[in-house]
Formats: sequence, C-alpha cells, structure tokens
Amino acid sequence: MNIIFGYFKALFMTAHELNIILQISCVTTLMIIGTLLFKCGRNDINTWVGVGLVASVVCYLILPSSIVQSTPILFVITVTGSICIPVIFFLLTKVVFDDHYRPSGVIAILFGIQMATHFWVYLQNLISLSPMALQACYIISQIVAIGFVVAGIYTAVKTGKGDLVEARMKFRNAFIFVTAAIIGITLIVESMPILKESVDALQILQRSSILGISLFFLVKNFDVKSGFFFRSELQKEKPVIVEDSQLRKKLEALITDQKVYRKEGLTIKELADIMGEQEYKVRRLINGELGFRNFNDFLNKYRVNEACEILNDASNNRKTILEIAYSLGYQSIGPFNKAFKELTETTPTAYRKAAKS
Repeated sequence: MNIIFGYFKALFMTAHELNIILQISCVTTLMIIGTLLFKCGRNDINTWVGVGLVASVVCYLILPSSIVQSTPILFVITVTGSICIPVIFFLLTKVVFDDHYRPSGVIAILFGIQMATHFWVYLQNLISLSPMALQACYIISQIVAIGFVVAGIYTAVKTGKGDLVEARMKFRNAFIFVTAAIIGITLIVESMPILKESVDALQILQRSSILGISLFFLVKNFDVKSGFFFRSELQKEKPVIVEDSQLRKKLEALITDQKVYRKEGLTIKELADIMGEQEYKVRRLINGELGFRNFNDFLNKYRVNEACEILNDASNNRKTILEIAYSLGYQSIGPFNKAFKELTETTPTAYRKAAKS
C-alpha cells in the first residue's frame, strides 16, 4: 500500500513540475510573440490588441505565483490584466476576423462593464462581504466574462462564411476549437472546488492549449530565416503563381453578362459550382488577383455600382430603395445601406437626391 501511495505521490509531483514547466513555456512564448508583434507593426490596431491580449494572458499565468501574491502592486496589476482578458479577446476577434470593424469609444464602455462587474476582487480583502454576496458577485462577473468570449467566438464563426484569406481561414478553425477548450477547462479549474485535487492535471491541459495556439500563431505569422548554422546560403525562391486568365474571363463573364452577383444569398461555394471550378481556385482568384479579403465585399462592389447606375437613371425614380436592394440580391435594407455608405460615403437616398439636382 505504501509503495502504491508513493507511486501516486511521485506521479502528482511530476504533474506539478510539468505544470510549472508549461507555465514558464507559455509565458516565454507569449513574451516572444508580444515582442515580435510590437516590432513588426506598431501602427496597426491589430498589433496593439494582440499585444494587449498577450500581456493579459501573461498576467493570468503568473497570478498564482507566490511573488505576485505577496506583492500588493504586482497583485493589482496582474489581477487587472487577467480581468481584461475577455474584453481584449472579443476585440481581437473583431480586428482579426471582421474586415469592417473600426475602433470607437464603445471600447471604453466594454472595459468599464468588465471592470465594474469585478470590483469585488479588489474589495474582498478590504471590506467584509457575506458569502452570499461574494457568490452573487462571482456569478455576475463570470456571466459577463463568458458573454464577451461567446461574442468573440460568434464573430469568428459568423465572418468565416465569406472569408477569402486562406491563412486566416485555417487559423480561425484552430482558434475556435482551442479557445473553446481553454474556456471549458478554465471554468472547471476556477468554478468547481470538488476538483481542486485535480487542478494540476486540468491546468496542464489548459496551459498546453495556450502553448499550442501560441506556437501555431508564432509559426504562421512570423518568418524564421536561416542563418550561419545552415549550409545553404540562399533560400529557395517561392514559386511564381501564374494567373489563370481563362478562369478570370469566366468570372468576368458571369459578372458582366449574367450578373450573378444579383443572386440572393450567393456564396463562394455556389459561385464555384456555377463556374464548374474548385472552390479554392475561385477563392484564390478573388483574393489573390482581384484583391478582395471577403466575398461579401466582392459582391457589394458590383451590387453598389449597379445601384448607382439605377439611382442615376431618371426612368427609375419610381423604384424605391428597398426594391433596388431586393433586385440586387440583398435580403433586407440594412446591409444594402451599410454597403452603399461604405463604398460611396453617402446613403442611397442622399445619392439619389444629389443625382436629381
């Protein structure tokens, strides 16, 4: 019995040590990513949100350490960073996956909501709160945090349908799966006292997931160049992608002659089927050669151009804006107005009035 107990004790210690190693590995990898992000794109909003998320996750990872727990100022900083993770995560999904997102003052409101629901974390050591009050505060803060994370995952899923950037599509799939795993494990670790004995095993899964997505992001977004260690002095040049003129002509014919963009709910897959081509070839054509990052942007260009022609034609004055929107493939007036204003910097109604004058 003592031998068996000693074996399990040694196994527990091994798990604990592995947990510490993963913690250090995650922090190190994240710091490298943060440094590279800051170095590569200081003027890009994606960079600053990415650096913010990296810093917040680092705060979360080092929060349990004895040094942080025993130093009040470090504790406040790391707790604040940890609390901000859900909001920064949501903002990251917006700037990475939503090509039309523009930062605004709403960001301050989002951070305000997140911090307000976590005020009890700062006050619990200063004033006495009843167990029921603490439980209520904890539940509310968790609901708000989960809400931000779910909204972020929803953004990633929603914007995936018309995405034309292959690298981002691959990252999105891994991002959604790993994020869901990390959230589930984190909730179990922090919310279920009955499993405290297994906290190391759960944290190993959590930190392994964080390390995995971090390494994936590092490899996919930053070039690693050969140096003096390798014998080959010159790297092989990337093959030149030859433009498929026949494929492009086929697409242009569908656009100009058949006006396929008028089809309601048209997807990249349906367009590829109509062309009789593989989906990835059509995606690369629209993204690589025509320069569109999103399929809806591609459709909106032609739809809005035709809308302008209709609004400029006096014979169409009896047509309502809603009728024009429906005739061009929009399912409601909202998306049409939004797309029209983004491309022309005015509304369809104002455009029509200007055309008449």
